[in-house]
Amino acid sequence: MSGAFTLASPELIKGTPASGQESNPRNSRDGETDPAVPVKVHIEAANPLRIMRGGIGASFHTISTTLPGARPNGSSWSGSAWGGNPGPEDDEHWKELFRHAEWLGMNWCRVELEQRMYEPERRTFDWDNGEIRVLYRILDWAEDRKIDVFLQQMWADVAWNAYPGNAEDPIRRLRSAPYSLPEWAYGIGELTDHLVREKRYTCIRWLSVANEPGYDSFSWWQDSNMKSAPFSNAFKAVREELDRRKLPLPLSGPDRTDLPKLNPAEIDFDDYIGAYDLHSYDAVFDSMGWGYSLIEAERRMGEWAEWAHARNKPFFLSEFGTMAYGRGHNDAGPACYQSGLKNASLVVRGINAGVDGFNRWSFTNRGDLDGQWQLVRTWDTAKNQLLDTFSPQPNAYYQFAMLSRFLPKYSAVLATRVESPYLEEDRKFVATSLRTPKGNLTIILVNESHQAADLTLACAGLSTTVRMQRYEITKEDENRGDVDLRPKSSLDLSDTLSVRVEPMSIVVYSTYSLNSSDPGLVVE
Repeated sequence: MSGAFTLASPELIKGTPASGQESNPRNSRDGETDPAVPVKVHIEAANPLRIMRGGIGASFHTISTTLPGARPNGSSWSGSAWGGNPGPEDDEHWKELFRHAEWLGMNWCRVELEQRMYEPERRTFDWDNGEIRVLYRILDWAEDRKIDVFLQQMWADVAWNAYPGNAEDPIRRLRSAPYSLPEWAYGIGELTDHLVREKRYTCIRWLSVANEPGYDSFSWWQDSNMKSAPFSNAFKAVREELDRRKLPLPLSGPDRTDLPKLNPAEIDFDDYIGAYDLHSYDAVFDSMGWGYSLIEAERRMGEWAEWAHARNKPFFLSEFGTMAYGRGHNDAGPACYQSGLKNASLVVRGINAGVDGFNRWSFTNRGDLDGQWQLVRTWDTAKNQLLDTFSPQPNAYYQFAMLSRFLPKYSAVLATRVESPYLEEDRKFVATSLRTPKGNLTIILVNESHQAADLTLACAGLSTTVRMQRYEITKEDENRGDVDLRPKSSLDLSDTLSVRVEPMSIVVYSTYSLNSSDPGLVVE
């Protein structure tokens, strides 16, 4: 999504809540008077399956220069990976922005840049321009708050290393793969050396060297014919450059979209990477009957996670969002309530499937380039300037908070199983549970359905009764600019209890008691 174009079908891209018909009318009607559905969730509190090696956060970009290729709908060939940030010296706005990030509890964030920012000419490096100073601001904050950074070079965008025929045209230059891989890798080596050795940032845990390579119809890794250039040697070139400099920072890849099926025959770069990552936008509710279903997304995430974990490597969703309800220019579809509900379901399913970290597209975003993807509103689209005060994006901000505020880094995933009468083509009830490093328990429940659920929660393996706080977002909160996320109630959990979960809602039970003013959990 960072590049505005994916493999989504035209129908998926143009879909809206009104036109996106669901295939199962029983599960897609209003349902307020329908009887509640009986659901049982089984949790093995003493049976951690694994430790998540990442967490959850959202994309920070550091690019402020307007990128080329403006299109009639307001998008560009860079998508929305630029603009909407405060200036590098704007202390008050950066403090305000970071307060939002801390309230959300973001602890595993993708930070994006392009090679033009630091190496505009071959082996000529600039470490003190405005965009680089924005990068330092974000990394300083991450270092101070113990946030893990997934550093992402989106593309090169330099004439000096573009494929023949690409240098003079700004769109072709942006989309061009580097013509000289050794020179490109040398530049990345200088960047890494500068940030890790000279600036001493320990928060940078992973490095991804190109955004969404491997496609002919779009992508930022293309040859003189605007076709996909070979990519596996890029991993090799960077790994060898970092090894030459004795920089052990692990690479992550293949950074492709849109959650492709695992094909081991295509993976010829495993020796050079330390993590796997993909992007996901096109998955839809199982009831919608087009795109690919969340069931299929869960299956694909599980296959990639199993592959990565068998090699002792984490698997990340380094971008996720939803296109099913609209996108493009200033379309609010990516931030609508339905999109947030689907995103929550994808994360819950992904945790159960083995995903180690999730990065939402995106934290700041102008909102008028390829849709309203932002979690925080920073940009006045009418006046084309920064807002005086930053505010939560309705729906997206608070639905994301239900996933991020109670999930500190390195939490353990517990065995969680749902019993329900839903058919494969229905919207469903999904659940996951986690135990933090200090033993706190958090249960995340997503009722995708239009019907309420009568839930029996069965938790085995507790050594004592635990006090759980209930947090909740329902359809009544749709489009609200300010949602009260204080605990709605509390209960004692020993082995089983019965509760009601409203239709199309996200509910969290946690031993954490967080008031509205408290920051989210990053580390324990």
